[in-house]
Amino acid sequence: MDLKNKPILLTAAGTRTGASIARFLLAQGAELYLSYYSNSQGIEEILREFPNAKAWGLQADLTDPDSVTALVAQVKEKTDHLYGLINVVGDYHEAKVLDTSYDEFKKVITNNLDSVFLTCKAFHPLLKSSGNARIINFSYAWAEKAGAAKPFAYHISKMGVLSLSKTMAREWGGDNISVNIISPGTLENSIVKESENAADYIPQGRFGRYQDLHPTLKLILDPESLYLSGTNFILSGGYNL
Repeated sequence: MDLKNKPILLTAAGTRTGASIARFLLAQGAELYLSYYSNSQGIEEILREFPNAKAWGLQADLTDPDSVTALVAQVKEKTDHLYGLINVVGDYHEAKVLDTSYDEFKKVITNNLDSVFLTCKAFHPLLKSSGNARIINFSYAWAEKAGAAKPFAYHISKMGVLSLSKTMAREWGGDNISVNIISPGTLENSIVKESENAADYIPQGRFGRYQDLHPTLKLILDPESLYLSGTNFILSGGYNL
């Protein structure tokens, strides 16, 4: 995989999973646009680690159409195309239906699903201009299941990400844009774990690590992988089975 100088926009780039992906892509030589909402310190730390990289931190609220439009304009100041768009941005809420307010429900749907819709649609022209582009949207390992208990709003939003991503894969295939989904299970730093002992519910007996995402990222981002599209890659150690 050769990502040298390939322009990629990464959301939630300063925090947790997004920050780890940012470091991975910069190590591969990508030209990286690091979108963040509030964690400017995380972005600054990454840029200090890669002082010679082509990388820029860009603040944006991806749930606000005007802010997304402004983000597009900032990216267009530096490049006339995008090779990749990776949507990691998201929010988690765990409560039963009767214990969840409408505002809490809307917030999760807006942060997890609306942001993906707005960002993918807004950057479609720059991705199409690449002639060989990738979109990777993050869902989660249980999103293909019909229902969930406490994290029901999160579950609904991530099911929406799956459906939206597959729809875009159908609609934008002719534009030479592949759209795929990565759905992690419980990572080592996940906010919520079913048990502190991974062996209690993960067949492989351990929590996921950031580097467990790298082989799939390499596969999708490989310039020869354009024909791979509409696939949900579940990386969970068997957790979702």
